[in-house]
Amino acid sequence: MMPRFDPAGLYELDLAHGTVKTRGGDRVVVLSDTVLGPLVSAAAAAGDLTPVRALGEKLGEAARGSLEDAAAAGPEAVLGEARAVFGAFGWGRLGLERWGDALVATVDGAPGLDDAGLGLAALLGGLFSALAGREVSCVPASGGRFLLVDPSVAEQVWSWAEGGADVASLVGRLHRPEGA
Repeated sequence: MMPRFDPAGLYELDLAHGTVKTRGGDRVVVLSDTVLGPLVSAAAAAGDLTPVRALGEKLGEAARGSLEDAAAAGPEAVLGEARAVFGAFGWGRLGLERWGDALVATVDGAPGLDDAGLGLAALLGGLFSALAGREVSCVPASGGRFLLVDPSVAEQVWSWAEGGADVASLVGRLHRPEGA
């Protein structure tokens, strides 16, 4: 199924006023990834990626807005719209993998933001939260993958990932019964 999202007219350029707006009316600033990367890296180092997550939420809202009835749409349709919006804004090619009961996001061709992948994780967390209609966190994992988790376990999963656990190990730990 082809996404319904139409990138034509995505931006409105108002040269007289020096502004660029999305078709939804949000003002945007076009930045090179060589400028954006250090900004996001500094935010990650400071421990506050809230604006990056908010941007992800905007992307998710745009994807949901492209669907006639987002709540009734199938997962393929929702992901198709998310892929289209994500790519149209220059973030790369979004993918989603199933690892048992877990969902893992992938992004090919993403701009370089920060070494740990926290900036892209925040962006994806915002995107998937808007798509799901509930809070979702994304944790950077091995191989450029991002594990979608409940925010209540995100820090624990991040500590396992920092300790070298790969995606399969992370998923296994999440599904292990308590005390096992």
